[in-house]
Amino acid sequence: MRVKDKICVLTGAASGIGRATARLFAEEGAILVISDIDEEGLKETYNLLGDQKRKISYITVDVRNPKEVKEMIEFTIEKHGRIDVLIVNAGVVRVGPIDEFPDEDYDLLIDVNLKGTFYTCKFAIPYFKEQGEGSIITLASVAAHIGQVNHANYCSTKAGVLGFTKALALDMAPFNVRVNSVSPGATDTPMLQSDVAKQARDRGVDYEIVKKEFEKEGVLGRWAEPEEIATGILFLATDDASYMTGADLRMDGGWTTR
Repeated sequence: MRVKDKICVLTGAASGIGRATARLFAEEGAILVISDIDEEGLKETYNLLGDQKRKISYITVDVRNPKEVKEMIEFTIEKHGRIDVLIVNAGVVRVGPIDEFPDEDYDLLIDVNLKGTFYTCKFAIPYFKEQGEGSIITLASVAAHIGQVNHANYCSTKAGVLGFTKALALDMAPFNVRVNSVSPGATDTPMLQSDVAKQARDRGVDYEIVKKEFEKEGVLGRWAEPEEIATGILFLATDDASYMTGADLRMDGGWTTR
């Protein structure tokens, strides 16, 4: 078991990559604190963890709310005494042309993707510094590396996550804390499905047409399964990645090789 008895905090665990990560880490022996704003989905994830549930805690958290994020971190420290791995996975997507993009949608992208990442790291960092070890893993995106039609606002926040991660890696290196990111490509999650559905509606075309366009972006010709991305997150959490910090693991099916 590659993360046996490691204390791992995971945001955005109610579905998609977060749920797959929770299941994989539980199978690998982690002691998990999982969270999400979606209480129903979070409980469903928890119930999927079977016999491992005795080592899992779940908390409803809106990462836009610093008070709630702070309480999640403090709960973890009070219950377990430390944090070994922090997985900053919570994120949202909104798409559309710049000249029609609602302010409230951009506010949401910034508040969840950027400020949510900041808050989650901010309140955990003092404990990492005190411990003198640990691993922080953020979720960037293929959208941090390339432009996508009608994705300028989303791309800007994920590029921000990438820059935040690289800079934080420098800050945390003296404390023996590694900070890395994962950049998934098109992954079969509810978030991508909603993105594709909106594009299909806006363009007046069938969902499958847009889906096939996304599939062709990578050289493998298919979407990733959430479980495939979870394996990359697990790798960065283990000693197998002990010499990696400030790095980005692009799991994009070859999208950015074109």
